Amino acid sequence: MLNLFALTNNPAKRIVKFDVSQPVQVDFTAYIKAQEVKFDDGVEEIEFDGKYKPDDGEVLYIDNYDEIEGLEVAILNPLSVESVDPTEEFFLEIKALFTGYSNQGAVKILLQNFDRRKIISTNGLSIFHSSNVYKKIEGIGLTVDTKLTATLESGKLKFYSFHSARNIFDLTEYYKVATDDDLREFLQADVIQSVDAQLFLDHSDTWIRRKVSLIQQSGILQNVPLNEIKAIAADFNIPLSTVDENGTEVISIPASKSDLKKLLRFLDEDYYKSPLSKTNFISNSKRPAN
Repeated sequence: MLNLFALTNNPAKRIVKFDVSQPVQVDFTAYIKAQEVKFDDGVEEIEFDGKYKPDDGEVLYIDNYDEIEGLEVAILNPLSVESVDPTEEFFLEIKALFTGYSNQGAVKILLQNFDRRKIISTNGLSIFHSSNVYKKIEGIGLTVDTKLTATLESGKLKFYSFHSARNIFDLTEYYKVATDDDLREFLQADVIQSVDAQLFLDHSDTWIRRKVSLIQQSGILQNVPLNEIKAIAADFNIPLSTVDENGTEVISIPASKSDLKKLLRFLDEDYYKSPLSKTNFISNSKRPAN
């Protein structure tokens, strides 16, 4: 049977375990094993080079990844792991769920991204349907996702989305620095203002090039409507303005380098709002964003 663990942002409780009933453990094991089969089924492994986007039937991998969080230790010795603190405050510190097993001496770790949308909160009145009626949920809960984000076995980290995998692991050394051609492609996005490409290139340091690369990989400019981007930017007081180009509203590229970096940080989703204090933060440093 598989155990369920959480990887958190809390240095004092980096790894914790969910104490589940035996029937739940049985269902969870079958549920996750089915996801593992789907994750691995008939895919070609492509070594990640910092820029490759997999096609259907392909999965990315990084060899010799140094797992420093102690996930294997937890799986091999679950009784040594502290139990989850069943409060919403602590659940908000969870960044990933994981489980795994030992197979002929090698430990395979199965991971899912986790965020507040998967928390079944005790705030308000939460109910669930059972035996033809709706019953009140007495304690905090969570929803286990329908698919795996990544697997890690014998130093091989496998994932389909670099953007999702880096929400769990520190993959800083694998960040691709955008080339001049990548920067030009970024400027040619339908929602980006037409500017002097060479001037933009001249002002693009390594930080800017890394952010542009990550934004390109996330596909956020193609997948999120501009009106939603504007509304969220306003909520965080990010200097995002738009201009009209041939009848189309596009994001204006700031002339100020500091404002450009704030814009790129925002587009790379480095900002978040604390659900408890309603304070805006920059995710890497946890310092107020305003």
